[in-house]
Amino acid sequence: MAVGLAFAQSPAMAGGYDSGERDWDALFITSQTVAVETQVRHLVPDRDLSNVAASDTAISGNLLASTTGTTTAPEAEAFTIFRASAIGRAGEHLRCMASFRQPWEGHANYGTGFIASAAAIDQHFSSQDYGLTCAGTHHLDTGQVSLVGGVSYQHARYELTQSVLNTGVAPPFPVIGVATTDVDDWSWAWRVGLAYEIPAYALRASLIYNSQVDFDMKGTFSSVPGTAVIQGSISMPQSLELEVQSGVAPSWLAFGSIRWTDWSVATAMPLVNAQTIPGAFLGVGGTLAPGTAQLSGLQLQWNDSWTATAGGVHQLNDQLSLTGSLTWDQGATNGFTSQTDTWVGAFNAVYNPTEQAQIVVGGSAGLMTSGSVSTQTRHSGAANPLGYTATYGNDWVFGLNASLKVSF
Repeated sequence: MAVGLAFAQSPAMAGGYDSGERDWDALFITSQTVAVETQVRHLVPDRDLSNVAASDTAISGNLLASTTGTTTAPEAEAFTIFRASAIGRAGEHLRCMASFRQPWEGHANYGTGFIASAAAIDQHFSSQDYGLTCAGTHHLDTGQVSLVGGVSYQHARYELTQSVLNTGVAPPFPVIGVATTDVDDWSWAWRVGLAYEIPAYALRASLIYNSQVDFDMKGTFSSVPGTAVIQGSISMPQSLELEVQSGVAPSWLAFGSIRWTDWSVATAMPLVNAQTIPGAFLGVGGTLAPGTAQLSGLQLQWNDSWTATAGGVHQLNDQLSLTGSLTWDQGATNGFTSQTDTWVGAFNAVYNPTEQAQIVVGGSAGLMTSGSVSTQTRHSGAANPLGYTATYGNDWVFGLNASLKVSF
């Protein structure tokens, strides 16, 4: 039975910036002394914005009310995620996994013709997680229980490109340049949990807590007046996930999971000047003291969310198995972003050419539900001079994946 694939079907997209890759199930996928697992996923979210406008002209100084451009734009951008794991066993009581993951990914590309290009032309949040996770196992009369724990060193990076407008002339304001933001930081994450297994029945239940990760981002903001050093903080959320799998009939296995993610901690990341800068950065005279000028930032204002998955595995013969799953993800948006509820179906073919090798290929298709967005008020309650409103319909998200596992 291809039990190692039960939890390998990550949804194409999850709430917030969650890529579905903050998982440690590869720790349980082999009974061999050493195993190596690699996977690549290509995700294509097809989210489009319509009716984009700075519609609330009562907001004083809303610059987008005086600009021109297309009122529709493709928002999401295709991206690729890699992962790798090396798993080792030391006797019957200890197994450890070194891992590389990309847990947080968010990519948008609106284009230079977007009416709100002064807010964003393109925007990227990316991450890398280098981790070590171990499970200490105690054998019971029936089954075995494991204490799971691990740490990671995580890197996060935020990039933003915006149009710079000449507001010193009569509207519509012309574009006179481009502003870029590039900040990053490294931080520690940790996890702890319990797992119970009865290998004879392909049964496993695990409860894993992943810690919050706090980043103090620092980097540069480059615009027409020059380049300034900027800084700001953001937290990526803690989560708690319950996963269960079990053989239910000869050659059949069922699995499911439910996860809570604390996305409400990811509200906003104002990026302010870390040094004294010329007032020209904000179109004023004199100089601006450190910490007094917000030059860039990231506004999310998300809510906590739940993700639930159910699926099954069917072994056709000793070499080939098929897996399928359905995932519902509760959107984290409260109206500031377009991360609404998503339904994703996934299918994989699992081929075992030898007892030591396993190849998985598959894909997914999902529906991102419709809604509307308004960015005209910041998390602080202040008016956003680059705020806009937009609507979006039910959109598709597609994914392709392939993985290879080799045991020794």
